[in-house]
Amino acid sequence: MKSMTIKNKVSMWYTLAMVAITFFSIFILVMLGNTMIQANQVSDLENFMRDLAVNPVVENGKVSFNTSYSSNFNAIMVVVYDKDHKVLSGGLPSNFPNNMEMPLNSSVTVKNDETQEEWFAYETSAELMRTTYYLRGITAAGMLINNEYTYASISTALIILPMIILIAIMGGSLITDSAFSHFAKLSDMANNIKDGKDLSRRIEVKNENDEVGMLAVSFNSLFDRLQKAFEREKQFTDDASHELRTPITVILSECEYAKDVTDLDEMRESIEVIHKQAKKMSSLVNQLLTMSRTDNLKKALNPDVFNYSELIEIVLEELEIQAGQRNIRLINYIDKNLYVYGDQSTLTRMVINLVSNAIKYGTEGGWVKVSITRKGDDIIGMVSDNGIGIDSENIPKIFDRFYQVNPARTEDGGSMGLGLSMVKWITDAHKGTIEVESKKGEGTMFKFTLPICVEPPAENAEDDPENDMGNSTEV
Repeated sequence: MKSMTIKNKVSMWYTLAMVAITFFSIFILVMLGNTMIQANQVSDLENFMRDLAVNPVVENGKVSFNTSYSSNFNAIMVVVYDKDHKVLSGGLPSNFPNNMEMPLNSSVTVKNDETQEEWFAYETSAELMRTTYYLRGITAAGMLINNEYTYASISTALIILPMIILIAIMGGSLITDSAFSHFAKLSDMANNIKDGKDLSRRIEVKNENDEVGMLAVSFNSLFDRLQKAFEREKQFTDDASHELRTPITVILSECEYAKDVTDLDEMRESIEVIHKQAKKMSSLVNQLLTMSRTDNLKKALNPDVFNYSELIEIVLEELEIQAGQRNIRLINYIDKNLYVYGDQSTLTRMVINLVSNAIKYGTEGGWVKVSITRKGDDIIGMVSDNGIGIDSENIPKIFDRFYQVNPARTEDGGSMGLGLSMVKWITDAHKGTIEVESKKGEGTMFKFTLPICVEPPAENAEDDPENDMGNSTEV
């Protein structure tokens, strides 16, 4: 049994169930048939005896009765006797009890305990020519199998029912074949994925409303995600290889050059080039490590309630030096005492990435505005600048890993295209949203939302209400 496939198990149990149902149906049919036969026997016996009592045969002044009759079921035997129980005509069946008292005009069942034979008996009387005649009709209690008509019906059922079973089994087999064919396709596709073959194949869904169809839709969705994950991994590997190839090539060539250099200044220049490329590689590796950690970071998040307004202010203070290096003004409008329930370290990283990105790609001598306000049950955050902006065709891709609007900027210290993908992941992990608006040459605005925590921690509950007013500052 354990070695059988699920398909064979289903077919076997389906067949056994159909056979059991068929035999049970035949048993019920026989039992009901017997009951109906016996009820009809009694009714036939009573009707015959009543007719016999009112329709005697009178010839030459003598009265006689038809003491032999064959019904639709079993033969009826009639015995006629007088008030002294003297038999006038007819006779009793063999083994039928003699001189048995019976009520008039009422059917009874008589059984011989020795032979286990059963009869139906009915007794009535008739007054003719001032003489009372007693008529007793007796017929053997019939069984369904003993009746020709019902015997033919049962025989027909025994022929038709197996045919119905066969048709039902064939139909069930077709249904199970159709259902399990999808599972076979699922197995083939899983093996193809295991072997690294074509991931673009999908299961054909004929009916999305049945269980197999819903399972196929779920697997197709899973395969879509797997395909995208494999494509991202491939793109990740290609991009990482591409980013690492250039600094490695530069380092190797500078090392080859430095081996033959005797001039100290030239050697310093080579070492500076190697150092610069090594820092670039270190930055890339650190970002790759951080990004790989974010893939499993959801399990490691440590959410807690904290003052998000204070967090933004601290981050902006830390970024003042970076903004000052490009003579960029940091302008902020932050509502006081806005609390969130989330992981403080990742939400800090999100703000740092957004503001640093605005400073890095903003116009030198320009501004970066940061606002944090409340709207309904959400915190609305906006980070905008008057920098170089983004082309409209590039906006849908900016949250993709390694995507860079201007790849050439990585050569002079630009990012590797991982910061915004991390921002998107962080907002999703905290059930928030992020969107971007930008015009080439005019600037960019990132707008994000986070669910607000209505009840602050107990230690902050007694803060001065006047401090809840918004605060606008400019650095």
